[in-house]
Amino acid sequence: MNKLLFFIVFFVISNAQAADATYFSELKTELDQAVPKILDKHKAPGVAIAFVQGEEVTGFLSYGFADIESQKAITENTMFNVGSISKVVTSWGVMQLVEQGKVELDKPINNYLKRWKIPKSEFGTENVTLRNVLSHTSGLSLGPYFGWGSPTDVPSIVDSLNGKNNGAGDVKLIHTPNTKWSYSGGGYSIVQLLIEDVSGLSFEDYMQKNVLEPLGMNNSTFNVTPAVMSKSATPYDENAKKTSMIYFAEQAAAGLQTTAIDLARFNLAVLKNKENKYNGYRLISQVLITEMITPVANTGGRWSMSYVGDSENKSLGFAGFNQGWIALTRSITDQNRGYVILTNSSIGSVSNDIDSLILSKLRKPKSE
Repeated sequence: MNKLLFFIVFFVISNAQAADATYFSELKTELDQAVPKILDKHKAPGVAIAFVQGEEVTGFLSYGFADIESQKAITENTMFNVGSISKVVTSWGVMQLVEQGKVELDKPINNYLKRWKIPKSEFGTENVTLRNVLSHTSGLSLGPYFGWGSPTDVPSIVDSLNGKNNGAGDVKLIHTPNTKWSYSGGGYSIVQLLIEDVSGLSFEDYMQKNVLEPLGMNNSTFNVTPAVMSKSATPYDENAKKTSMIYFAEQAAAGLQTTAIDLARFNLAVLKNKENKYNGYRLISQVLITEMITPVANTGGRWSMSYVGDSENKSLGFAGFNQGWIALTRSITDQNRGYVILTNSSIGSVSNDIDSLILSKLRKPKSE
């Protein structure tokens, strides 16, 4: 590279970095003024927010408390449960088995299951595939899980699939695959079983090795131990009353415990680097990432095999809701930016208000 070209590239990168710093500084000023008022308005305990741009985590902000009684602050290392965002993280794990040729997207998913299989059904069990399970177009039953108040009560994933799951029900085919969208947390329990049966590893070990560690998510786990809970915020209900932690056999559907910084690192996977490649290329190929994030049929153009698409805001994202926790992740693809919002309560208006505020700033016309 000649000196002039080097100077031009350096100048462009430096200007871009300066613009990013200015953008974050201005947004921080807005959030510093607004978020405490949002927390106070909704009587909510706390929130952590992290921002990404290109290949970098560009900022972290927190407001309120990890624990109200002790007034413990939320830090970069404070862990939160992120509910159904676990499903998106899981999709990056199972897609590696597709990349390796160990699983095919459009073959019957029962072909890969050893310890349990989807019961025969008039609706055609043979047409349930990994593609339609990941995109919630498989026809499988069971939306949300309720979890358990003690880790000692948590059953095996096979027992859960058979209906031992605190009232959520057994997993079965309830309508014809590939005909309509119908949200199924149960489908992701099948994906969890598939990962274990095909890889020979426990789900949490497989995900740690193949997704969390490669993405630098070193403060994240699907194995929620007492040590993990000691690093976590205290969960509060919709009335800001302290509530108990809920534990899940269905880790792929609802079990990830992580920090705002780590989830922001995951957010980066679907953004692009300076070579215009997805940052997630370390996990799966560019071609497969594109296929994974493209909306599938019968979802109204919104649901892919991973993220939910928001065409109005040109973003890919997901939200998670468990007792005491609400989480949101959003990647704004045309700006190559993203952010995550994690709260330690079931007060949904907090993340909604903050999300709307951030979007209004990012989507503000440049002339303003």
